Amino acid sequence: MPAGREPSHADAPTIPAGIPRGQAAVFLALLTIAGAWLRLSHLGSKSLWLDEGATVALARASWQHFAWVWWHGEANLQTIYFLLMRAWIHLGDSETWLRLPSALFGIASIPVIYMLARKFMGAASALAAAALLAFNPGHVYYSQEARSYTLAILLVLLSTYYFVRAVEENQPRDWLFWTALGILAFYSHDFAALVLVAQAVSVLFKAPPVPWRRLMTCSVVIFLFAIPGLTYVFRASPENLRFLWMPRASAKEFWHLAMFYGGAGVKVIVAGVLWIAGAVAVWKSRRSGAALDFWRGMLIVVWAVLPAVILALVSLRQPMFLQRYLIFSLPATVLLAALGVDTLRKWGIGLLLTALLCGMSQTAITKEYHKPREDWRGAGNAVLSSAAPGDAVVFFPFYTRVMLDYYRDRYGASAPPLHVFAPGYYDGGEDVRDLLKALDRDPRGFKHVWVLVSGDGKDFYGAAIEGKLYSNYGVPAVEWFPPDITVLEYGR
Repeated sequence: MPAGREPSHADAPTIPAGIPRGQAAVFLALLTIAGAWLRLSHLGSKSLWLDEGATVALARASWQHFAWVWWHGEANLQTIYFLLMRAWIHLGDSETWLRLPSALFGIASIPVIYMLARKFMGAASALAAAALLAFNPGHVYYSQEARSYTLAILLVLLSTYYFVRAVEENQPRDWLFWTALGILAFYSHDFAALVLVAQAVSVLFKAPPVPWRRLMTCSVVIFLFAIPGLTYVFRASPENLRFLWMPRASAKEFWHLAMFYGGAGVKVIVAGVLWIAGAVAVWKSRRSGAALDFWRGMLIVVWAVLPAVILALVSLRQPMFLQRYLIFSLPATVLLAALGVDTLRKWGIGLLLTALLCGMSQTAITKEYHKPREDWRGAGNAVLSSAAPGDAVVFFPFYTRVMLDYYRDRYGASAPPLHVFAPGYYDGGEDVRDLLKALDRDPRGFKHVWVLVSGDGKDFYGAAIEGKLYSNYGVPAVEWFPPDITVLEYGR
């Protein structure tokens, strides 16, 4: 090695190329096909759940209404995704079609993580990273949900790729791409900002030279563009910011997060072995003087750990330690495990553990296909197939109305006209108090009254409405839809 030149990634003897480029391309294509099959299988088999119903409501809202919800409500958190869905829904509105963009973003992330992994390791280990993401149960799960998580993951992966290029090569084009992708990642989901913070912090572990001026300039540009989204916390109403069901950080929640990243049961133990081996590889690169490899390794470690630490500290004041808010660190745990594969390459132990983890994950993925989340399809069909025109419908909590709205639209002209006592999505309308007044005026004014109660809606289904309906109609017929939706029919 010439005197005075910093060791490059190619100089590191511990990270060989391993596989010819042509063979690597074939393996990557096969892994991408396998990942596509997992993400597209059973894509529409489950009912939409509440958050997906909110996606549909925002996609169908008028531009004026959408702008209001963006300024005051949740549209702010996933701006780019909701804008995409506003166009996408004009082409179809089935469960499969609504979830397809998320599946496509998830599929695209497989070759992209390989491309990023090649910045850190040889081809064999990079293929292990692609395999671990392709078969990751959490990533497959959110690839089948009509929300923005896989879009944000894809943008975070691309952002990190150009961040590494920008820091190491200091080319204006790479800084431009990093800035643009950072802004897009933030507006695909606000919590992706935690990854941008981790990227910036990782530079503290890089040996000179560090392009501080360009890093600071681009960071300021990202921050300035993010201000409209960041100020949401000052504009939103308190009920949009405080959720009692959100957990605080604890040892138990960190363990659940580890299982979310690596898989439950034995899978998290196998993943843990690879994570530890990856961390050892990063430590060894520091001790061996491979400064560039140490910084790259620390970028992965900081990306995997720092967002959870930040959210844990925030949760001391406002509980929000949700696994899905930390899904943007999932690729970092995959890359760390892939570094572990390279460290354990002797006798093929690393690749064996990768194959074992992928195989066990396939079982978990298959089980998840058939596990109900919220059966609004069944609950909606129970009402729409039996209701008479003019029947009253009320929801607890009221915002679950969006689910019946979606399935009623799917019914088309055959759906019976109903008198819905629930405000529309963030706008006005009659509510349960209006139903009570109507029942006072005419106790049998409705042939049937349908009550849909979901989850914590039981806390809102008060004695006043229950007593009034019982006195007017008697004991209701009750039907339950797993895991926590109850449909009560008064007046059968």
